[in-house]
Amino acid sequence: MATEKEQDVKSIEERDREWLKTVYRGDQEPDLTVRAVVAGMMFGGLMSLSNLYVGLKSGWGLGVDIAAVIVIFAVFKAFKGIGLVKREYALMENTMTMSVAVAASWISSAGLVSAVPALTMLTGYQFVWWQLTLFIAVILYLGLFVAIPLKRQMIQIDSLRFPANIPTGETLRAMHSQGGEAMKKAKALGLSGVLGMLIAGLRDGGGVATYFAEKLSFLRPLVARLHDGEGWIPGQLTPPWSIGGVGMGKLTLSLEPSLIFISIGALFGMKVGLSMLLGVVLNYGMLAPHWIDAKVIHHAPPVIRATARPSLPLTVAAGDFLAVELAEAAGGPEFSSGTNARTLRYTWTRPAVYTTLEELRRDLTAPSLPDGSANPWRGVIEVREGVNKKLGTNTLSLEAVSAINWEARLTLPKAGSGVAATLGFEPGASAMQKVGGFRNISAWSLWPGATVMVVGGLLALAFQWRTLGRTFGSIFTGFGGGPAAARGVLDHLEIPMRWFVIGFPLAGVAAALLLTCFFGIHWYMGLLAVLLTFFLAAVCARAGAETGINPIGPLGKVTQLTYGALAPGNITANLMTAGVTAGAAASCSDTIGNLKVGHMVGANPRKQFIAQMFGVLAGAFLAVPAYFILVPDATTLGGDKFPAPSALVWMGVAKVLSQGLSTLPASTVVAMGVALVLGIAIVLVDRIFPKIKPYTPSPAALGIALTIPGSTSFAMFLGAFIVWILEKRAPKWNDRYTVPIASGCIAGESIMGVILALLLALGLTR
Repeated sequence: MATEKEQDVKSIEERDREWLKTVYRGDQEPDLTVRAVVAGMMFGGLMSLSNLYVGLKSGWGLGVDIAAVIVIFAVFKAFKGIGLVKREYALMENTMTMSVAVAASWISSAGLVSAVPALTMLTGYQFVWWQLTLFIAVILYLGLFVAIPLKRQMIQIDSLRFPANIPTGETLRAMHSQGGEAMKKAKALGLSGVLGMLIAGLRDGGGVATYFAEKLSFLRPLVARLHDGEGWIPGQLTPPWSIGGVGMGKLTLSLEPSLIFISIGALFGMKVGLSMLLGVVLNYGMLAPHWIDAKVIHHAPPVIRATARPSLPLTVAAGDFLAVELAEAAGGPEFSSGTNARTLRYTWTRPAVYTTLEELRRDLTAPSLPDGSANPWRGVIEVREGVNKKLGTNTLSLEAVSAINWEARLTLPKAGSGVAATLGFEPGASAMQKVGGFRNISAWSLWPGATVMVVGGLLALAFQWRTLGRTFGSIFTGFGGGPAAARGVLDHLEIPMRWFVIGFPLAGVAAALLLTCFFGIHWYMGLLAVLLTFFLAAVCARAGAETGINPIGPLGKVTQLTYGALAPGNITANLMTAGVTAGAAASCSDTIGNLKVGHMVGANPRKQFIAQMFGVLAGAFLAVPAYFILVPDATTLGGDKFPAPSALVWMGVAKVLSQGLSTLPASTVVAMGVALVLGIAIVLVDRIFPKIKPYTPSPAALGIALTIPGSTSFAMFLGAFIVWILEKRAPKWNDRYTVPIASGCIAGESIMGVILALLLALGLTR
């Protein structure tokens, strides 16, 4: 009688045989052709530039897989129509093009919008273009090779949902399908795609309309009417309620008029949807309001910056003063609960002449006034000097360093503002900081979120040791040419394990050497980063397969936390090792996601892998030079043009950990401990009581919900809930149309996002 293990293996082999017989078509038509590879490299390279630009602007990247599938197919369709090509662009060729293009677009996730600019801002490190190109390419190849032993486990054995990749597979099927049923699905996909483009355009395309209205006078009345609120879709819909004295909008509990995350939620099922909802309620509905009220979650201090050149030398008489007004919320986190306002006046008790801003700054920040009395600004208002590139000179800024807990406003009163105006400040200028916000809340919640995700992912992986053992055992079969009976039915198509056993060590050693040669990081720390990469890549890939989101940021923080303990104070090691693990983990997750698309449409996974290797080259050689054009020096970052929010988060964590783990708030450490226990408990309960597994939360989904805005998580829950209702009320309609409609909405918004990003890069929007 067959054991449970043998039955499990047999069922997997049966599924493989069925796939080979009914789905696989890699031998039936051209796939890895020259034109497929070249088209993918060109389109993916261009999209890597778009992702770089958008990443430096917003911290997010745009999925280019669906855009590549549609655009390249349309281009070759047009070429065939005018006689430039003779052969139709086949399904397998389009799949290979998508694989190349997506691999090229990964480039920004390998550190170009996070670790690299963060290191530049913190230390002024000057990268060399060829060194950075090599470093980024090695990171991505490292992730490619890590994906090899994980691919079969996640796609064929666990049959994970891959909600972010299913739309691409459905789009490919619809574009190349024939027959009545297929045409109905294709029409549904096309109509929902138009809807997605329309919503994204009306929501985010105001800058484009404004730009063309300035050029074409007949458009001005329409644009003016839209901006009066009669037509544009608002970016956020926020309920007028509060939790614990904090407005829901400040807790990220808004609803974004977007179909993309609702559609992703529609693809990953109710278990993950409820897990996301649990994370929203726990983090943004309970913990965040509590810790904001307790003054544990902080915001940046309000800052007023000079807007004109200072007039030097500055002569002040006895009795002259420089005053600021500081108002802070008193009865609760928001101003609506009451305020405590005070005027802080620095008065010169003796005449003085200042020839430089540094002389003035020293006096304003001194412990006492010239007559020996206490300086009222000391410990409350910090005066800083910095370069103002727009003015081409140094200017001052006033920062209320103590006002970081509840809402605060810093103002320069108009009365008696002579000294302020002379220094370039605008009389009456004001700066306000609100409580909450995603960046401030996530600075606390990403630690427990990353903990539950990593612990749950690694423990679940550990329980798969038998399957993983069989997977890695195929290494020896591949090298030794074991008996034919021991070989799987897909071994002639699967990516050979010997590619992993050769490629991963080579890429890993190369990464460690580059960390040592370029950044002065000890070789053993580099090798440790490579070792961490394998485990964190497995977690990232599983999270992406379950939820459609790659938790690059939280996993990077795991490495930063590790090196904060191993090498406190070494900012370079903290950032660049995290850049290796996060970039390779994202590359691994996207590789497996692309292979899932290929599995859906019957592509040859081995050839897909080769296609992705070409894509990495295209992205590295295009995006890295573009980075140096966009970011010539550190002053370009952190401002209005390139806020680089991801880099700011990485930089902030590195600064905290540079002083050691003791700088973490006690509440964060406690939350990490609770998350550790919770992650272990969920996996153990699922293992011991498999019947209740559908009702326990997913550690990956729960962890991600703690590290992304509440509005995003709620939208995904909403999508899962809608589909759950459809499964009960209209199962046939749901089976036929839900996936095509969701896929079309994702495709439409993604394509419009790429279009708007390109228009922004070309200067055709504001």
